[in-house]
Amino acid sequence: MGHPSFGYLKILFPSLFTSNTESIKCETCIWTKNHRVTFPPNNNRVNSAFSLIHSDVWGPASNSHNNQFQYLLFVDDFSRMTWVYFLKHKSEVPDKFYAFYQMIHTQFGKKIQVLRSDNGGEFVNKSMQEFFRENGLIHQTSYPNPPQQNGVAE
Repeated sequence: MGHPSFGYLKILFPSLFTSNTESIKCETCIWTKNHRVTFPPNNNRVNSAFSLIHSDVWGPASNSHNNQFQYLLFVDDFSRMTWVYFLKHKSEVPDKFYAFYQMIHTQFGKKIQVLRSDNGGEFVNKSMQEFFRENGLIHQTSYPNPPQQNGVAE
């Protein structure tokens, strides 16, 4: 799927290079050096706090004691206020989300309207879907590959 550098090719196969050319044109090299078009930045925000919450699970990451920890992030789209929960297992996500949902309701007198996350199994499962339905919460998921769609939490 590749070839040696042009310097080595020049030594191995000098007949490929004429005196006027420094390199040969390799179509594969040209295609592989192309870059993806970047996603345009989206500066749109919701108009009130807790209307839209971005969430993601990050990890596992080692700490100084060689234990594996994961991080559950919640980011309010309006204020960009961020809450971080430490997890030992992804199976803890539903309980942490329920506690976060209750904390927002109790402390701020608000209800989360939309939760945006990736398609991780920690968010897309029967218990979470049932909770969303019971509480009138909309769960938006991003497409599988581009992390830019959940960029606030990423």
